Amino acid sequence: MQVVRKEVAFKGRLLSIILKEVKNRDGSIWLREVVTYGGNASFIVPFYEGKFIFVKQFRPTLEDFILEFPAGRIEEGETPFDCARRELEEETGFIPKNLSFVYEFYPSPGFVDEKLYMFYADDFEQGKKNLDLGEDVSITFIEKNEALKLLDSGKIIDGKTILGLLWFRNRFG
Repeated sequence: MQVVRKEVAFKGRLLSIILKEVKNRDGSIWLREVVTYGGNASFIVPFYEGKFIFVKQFRPTLEDFILEFPAGRIEEGETPFDCARRELEEETGFIPKNLSFVYEFYPSPGFVDEKLYMFYADDFEQGKKNLDLGEDVSITFIEKNEALKLLDSGKIIDGKTILGLLWFRNRFG
């Protein structure tokens, strides 16, 4: 398999769509549309005194508010670790005293090149919430068992949050 041609079909503020012609092993050519996000993101599984710290925010894609773990785009010159710390404080007002790297992965490599970095924190100091312009985010603390029930009943629908909860359950029970 080999990419033989690339063309920018759309260039937006945060993402682009690239048309890629791919030559298959049998010589056939097929066209794929790839979203290039132009960056990666970090997210945190924050666990504080027996409760997960979730954010509830409006997602225009779904036209609804959803529960998810704090996350955000890695800014230019920023490490995934620094992004995780910054996003947690901006969205929740909590600063992690310890932050452990867990995974890096591509959530949807069939058509998006974005990579996510997952971190875990369970000890915090108080910082200052500082939302980006246009963000509508509220903080929700949910007991471990209740959060896992929400997961198992399909009420948690964000992929990175599902992965974080499954990892937590596998790691800590």
